[in-house]
Amino acid sequence: TTFKKVQTGIKNALNLPYSNGPLECLNNHIKVLKRNAYGFRNFYNFKLRITLCFGTVLFQSNRKT
Repeated sequence: TTFKKVQTGIKNALNLPYSNGPLECLNNHIKVLKRNAYGFRNFYNFKLRITLCFGTVLFQSNRKT
């Protein structure tokens, strides 16, 4: 019965080129970084570390320099 419920989803997953693999990979890397970054003083430093690790700008900064 479970297979019959998700049969259309399985067909779509096999026929379409979409995947959530890259997003899951990014989530996993951020979770590992979060465990390692326990001692960061504030959330801004944590966001900066994520940006440095992945080489892209993921967040907009509200900070004035």
